[in-house]
Amino acid sequence: MIQLHNLIVHNLIHMAKLSHVIILHCWSMDSLSHLALLAQSKNIFTQFKPLHSDIQLNDDFPNHNILKLGVFLDIDCNSSGTVLNMASAKRLFSYRYHWLIYDRSMNFSELESHFKEAQIFIDADVTYVTYDPITKNFLLYDVYNKGRQLGGDLNITADREISCNETSCRDERYLSDLYTRSALQHRKSLTGLTIRATAVVNALPLNVSTKEIFDFMNSKDRIQLDTYSRLGYQARQPLRDMLDCKFKYIFRDRWSDGNATGGMIGDLILDKADLAIAPFIYSFDRALFLKPITKFSVFREICMFRNPRSVSAGLSATEFLQPFSGGVWLTFALLLFLAGCLLWVTFTLERRKQWKPSLLTSCLLSFGAGCIQGAWLTPRSMGGRMAFFALMVTSFLMYNYYTSIVVSKLLGQPIKSNIRTLQQLADSNLDVGIEPTVYTRTYLETSEDYNVRDLYRKKVLGSKRSLDRIYMPTEAGVKSVRDQEGFVYITGVATAYEFVRKHFLPHQICELNEIPLRDASHTHTVLAKTSPYAELMKLSELRMLETGVHFKHERSWMETKLHCYQHNHTVSVGLEYAAPLFIILLGAIILCMGILGLEVIWHRHCTLH
Repeated sequence: MIQLHNLIVHNLIHMAKLSHVIILHCWSMDSLSHLALLAQSKNIFTQFKPLHSDIQLNDDFPNHNILKLGVFLDIDCNSSGTVLNMASAKRLFSYRYHWLIYDRSMNFSELESHFKEAQIFIDADVTYVTYDPITKNFLLYDVYNKGRQLGGDLNITADREISCNETSCRDERYLSDLYTRSALQHRKSLTGLTIRATAVVNALPLNVSTKEIFDFMNSKDRIQLDTYSRLGYQARQPLRDMLDCKFKYIFRDRWSDGNATGGMIGDLILDKADLAIAPFIYSFDRALFLKPITKFSVFREICMFRNPRSVSAGLSATEFLQPFSGGVWLTFALLLFLAGCLLWVTFTLERRKQWKPSLLTSCLLSFGAGCIQGAWLTPRSMGGRMAFFALMVTSFLMYNYYTSIVVSKLLGQPIKSNIRTLQQLADSNLDVGIEPTVYTRTYLETSEDYNVRDLYRKKVLGSKRSLDRIYMPTEAGVKSVRDQEGFVYITGVATAYEFVRKHFLPHQICELNEIPLRDASHTHTVLAKTSPYAELMKLSELRMLETGVHFKHERSWMETKLHCYQHNHTVSVGLEYAAPLFIILLGAIILCMGILGLEVIWHRHCTLH
């Protein structure tokens, strides 16, 4: 027994690298005391549980909260079969448990009877140990099944021969090449097995022929239809080749009924499928049953529209005053008034016996010089001309600063709309169209976000348009955004950007406004929390990501960024920019007509009296 005790400690520390173990035994107290002292000396936390014919195992045995637990079982004990059946029923032959099963009799037929129909999978960590009376060494075997539900058979592979004395153990010889790589690398080939894969198809009714569904999933046209499903289907084909297995597809018409029921999610949770073809958005409710394996693709949904070009949408009376601050304009106005006063004094001194312009006329000459319009009357003296020259130079510099700022503004980034939140969009008078994808429609109808619910209530439920005109195909919606300035289309970037590149001119792309419908996130490949293939799928997916295989499929299906080339067209000044100028001109004309009328009335009054 001392040699067996050393083997247990050697296996836990040097092979499994664990420090927590449960010993299921039918041994004497003397044997247990020696094993306990030996484990304590190696800092191994040990729990002993005797196996008797009347043993009662509760439902919590042997649950734990540590990463991995070692379990030693003496299969020659009377109740060992009960323990193995319980472990199989609770699927305890998984990566969270390291099983070390000792058999003194070397009865392989009994081992097969226990594990042939057991719930043991590809992630099992089960070591079967026997004692060879001839060499007086221990023989270790690796026991696993790549998938009994997939048609796999029980596999018992000889690993190594270990010799133990009263103080230590050492590897005597290797019986296979298992030691050269990890257990998962040894088992990664699923040759001859059939993985159950669940997929979603919304663009076709499920009662059509299987050939039509497969032809649709393999096609690359009409990318707006079942984008994520078809991308997932085509990206899984290299995975199938890597695993050297077959896929048996289960087609559904939805991702789920709720967050964690029905559809593909129901297949994963109820163990009807081993792999989901389409990716999922990870959420708290789904985290109770599913776990993400790898990041699959970017997922963004936006409200896109071009700037409304109407006068009321972008009218600003201060549009042409924006290049300078109020202090600069005030300083320039005071400078022109001062120059007008100086010109009036100069004309008064120079033209004592001739007609002299009034103060108002002199200020008008100063204002004309400030507007780079010249002057029909200039001073005659050297000092007066030098002062007028200084006024013209100052006005010239101000004019150049002003025009350069205006031109750079016109040639710069197009002015974006002041509608930048969902609430502002809901309160606006803009028409809205929605992409009729399942996830977009479901989110709008069921979201608990107040802004989203308000947007849906005002733009869909409160709209006078029919639902057929609101829920419009992706290409038609993108064209409406292009042709109707101010039309809002709610869509996913994965499908919309391809049509934006196809139908928009480069400068029109620069005019697009985007409001996120929800926070940008990623879709993930998910498996059930109890799936034994999680680590194998994760390593295979990461391999495809590292080699660029997945990226090639993603880029061929999705456009996640638009390029804006803003200097490739002639800038046209719209009415929203020129309207303030015309308004100022109209106001000036009305003011002049009013002053003219007052002058006529005053002239008649003076004539009559």
